[in-house]
Amino acid sequence: MKVPSFSSSFPLSLILFFSLQTSITLCSSSSSSSLSFQLIALLSLKSSLKDPFSSFHDWVLPNFQQNGGVSGWCSWSGVKCHPNTSQVVALDLSRRNLSGQIPPQIRQLSSLIYLNLSGNAFDGPLPPAIFELGNLRILDISHNDFKSDFPPGISKLRFLRIFTAYSNSFTGPLPQEFIKLRYLERLNLGGSYFDGEIPEGYGSFPRLKFLYLAGNALNGSIPPQLGFLSELTRMEIGYNEYSGGFPAQLAMLSNLTYLDVSNAFLSGALPSELGNLTMLDTLLLFKNRFSGFIPATLGRLQGLKTFDLSDNQLSGSIPPEIVTLKRLTNISLMNNFLAGEIPEKMGELPNLENLLLWNNSLTGVLPQSLGFSGKLLRVDVSSNSLTGPIPPNLCNGNKLQKLILFSNRFTDPLPKTLANCNSLLRLRIQDNQINGSVPTGFGLLPNLTYVDLSGNNFTGAIPEDLGNAEELSYLNISLNPLHSVLPSNIWRAPNLQIFSASSGHLTGKIPDFIGCKSLYKIELQRNDFNGSIPWDIGHCEKLLSLNLSRNSLTGIIPWEISALPSITDLDLSRNFLSGTIPSNFENCSTLESFNVSFNLLTGPIPSGSIFLNLHPTSFLGNEGLCGGVLGKPCDTLSAGAVDVRGHEQPKKTAGAIVWIMRL
Repeated sequence: MKVPSFSSSFPLSLILFFSLQTSITLCSSSSSSSLSFQLIALLSLKSSLKDPFSSFHDWVLPNFQQNGGVSGWCSWSGVKCHPNTSQVVALDLSRRNLSGQIPPQIRQLSSLIYLNLSGNAFDGPLPPAIFELGNLRILDISHNDFKSDFPPGISKLRFLRIFTAYSNSFTGPLPQEFIKLRYLERLNLGGSYFDGEIPEGYGSFPRLKFLYLAGNALNGSIPPQLGFLSELTRMEIGYNEYSGGFPAQLAMLSNLTYLDVSNAFLSGALPSELGNLTMLDTLLLFKNRFSGFIPATLGRLQGLKTFDLSDNQLSGSIPPEIVTLKRLTNISLMNNFLAGEIPEKMGELPNLENLLLWNNSLTGVLPQSLGFSGKLLRVDVSSNSLTGPIPPNLCNGNKLQKLILFSNRFTDPLPKTLANCNSLLRLRIQDNQINGSVPTGFGLLPNLTYVDLSGNNFTGAIPEDLGNAEELSYLNISLNPLHSVLPSNIWRAPNLQIFSASSGHLTGKIPDFIGCKSLYKIELQRNDFNGSIPWDIGHCEKLLSLNLSRNSLTGIIPWEISALPSITDLDLSRNFLSGTIPSNFENCSTLESFNVSFNLLTGPIPSGSIFLNLHPTSFLGNEGLCGGVLGKPCDTLSAGAVDVRGHEQPKKTAGAIVWIMRL
C-alpha cells in the first residue's frame, strides 16, 4: 500500500555535524591501503549499477590523479569526505534512476555516516553489506522496490539516528530488531507490505521523535505501549487494517504535535483522554469507524490547527468547545451522523480556512459571521438541512475558492458580494430555495470554472456577462422559474463545455451558435423556445449530447446536426419540427441514442447505423414517417423526397436565409 510521501532529504550541515561528532572514532590519518579500499568500493558501485542518465560521469580516475592521487574522489558528485581524514563520510546517490545490485564492497566505506539511496529503481532483497557500515547515523533507502522480508542485521548499526525505508515492497512482519537501536530518532517503514501486528517493543525507543508505519497491511490492535514514547512528536500509523479502538494510552504522548491514524479500520468511541495531547497541532482520524460523540475535551487542544474526523460514524452535535480553538485553520467533520446546529461562534474563528461539514444532518443557519476573518478558502456544508441566508462575508479576503452548499434549504437572494469574488473557482448551490435574480458579475470572475445554480427559485434575466466568462467550463441554471430568454452571447464563453438550462420557463429563440468551440453537452429541454434550430450548430464540432426536447421549435432538423463528428445523444422529441430526417444520419457512426418522437416529421427513417436497432418509440407521434423500425412502407414520392431534402443546407446570405440544394 502506498500513501503520500514526505521529504526525506537531509541538510549538509546535519551530515557535517555527525561527521565531526564522530571524528574521535576515526583515525586521525588514513593509510593509503584504507583509502584504496574506499576507491575500490566507489568504483565497484559505479561498475555494478545501471546508470541510464550517466550520473557517475565524473567518477573517473583522471580526476583522482589530478587531485594528487590521495583523495580525489572527495570531489565526485554525491561524495563527501571528512575534512581531516579524507574518509568518505557521506554518499548521496538519490534520484538517479539507478538499478542493479549494490556490491558487497560497499562495506569498505566503513566511515560512512550518511547513505542515501532513495528515489532509484533498486529491487530484490536489501543487501546485508549495508549493515556492516557501523558508523551510519542516517540511512535512506526510500522510494525503491526492495522486496521480501526485511533482512536481519540492522541492529549492527547501533549509532543509527534516522532510518527511512518509505515506499518499497517489503513483506512479512515489522522487524523486532529495530528495538535494539537506542539512538533512533526517526523510523519510517511506511508504504510497503509489512503485515502482522505492531510489536509491543516499538514503544520502548527512548529517543524516538518520528514514527511512520502508514500504508502497510498491519493488523491487530494498536499496542498501548506506544504511549511510552515520551519523546515522540509525530506519529503516522494509519492506512492499515487494525482492529479494536483507539488506545487511550496514546494520550500520554505529551510532546506529540502531529497524529495521523486515518483510514485504519478503528472503531468504538473516541477517548476523552485525547484532550490531554495539548501540544497537538494536527489530528487526523478520518476514514475509520468511530462512533459516539466528539469529546468535548478536544477544547483543551489550544494549539490545534488541523482537525479531521471525517468519514466516521460520529453522532451528536458539534461540541461548542471547538470554537475556543483560535488557531484552527482546517475543520473536517464531513460524512458522519452529526446533528444539531453549527456553533454560532465557529464563524468567528480568526484563522479558519477550510470548513468541511458535508453529508451530516445539521440544522439551523450557517453562522452569518463566517468569512469575516478574510481567510476562508473552502466551505462545503452540502447535503445537510441548513436554512436561512447565505452569509454575506464569505469572500471578505478575496481568497474563497470553493463554495459548496448544495442540497440544503438556504433561502433569500444570493449575496452580490460573491459576484465580486475574484478568487472563486467553483460555486455549487443547487437544490436549495434561493430566490431573487442571478447577480451580474460572475462572468467577469477570472478564475471561475464551475457554476451550478439549478433547483432553486431564481427569477429574471440570465446575466449576459456569463458569455464572457473566460474559464467557465460548466454552467447549470436548470429548474429555476427564470421566465426570461437566453443571452445572445451565451455560446461565446471560450471554455464552456456543459450548459444546462432545462425546465427554466425560457422563451424566445435559441441564440445562434456563434462560438461554442468547446461545448460538448447542451440541455435546453422542457422550456418554451420557439423558432427554428439554428443551422450554425455545426460550429459546435465537439458536441456529444444535444437535448432540445419539450419545446415549441419549428422548421426542419438542420442537416448540420447529422454532420457533427462526435454526436452521441440527440433528443428533439415533443416539438413541432417538420420535414424529413436528414439521411446523412445513417453515416453517423458515433450516434448512440436518437429521439424525434411527437413532431411533424415525414418521409423515410434513415437506414444503417443506430437506426437498425432503435425502438419504434423514438419515432412515435410523426404520422408522416415511414420505413425502418416502424414497418410502415414508404411510397415512391416519400422516398424521393428524402434524397433531396435530406441534403438541404441553410445558408445565410444578405441577411436572409436561403436553401441551397446539395447535388
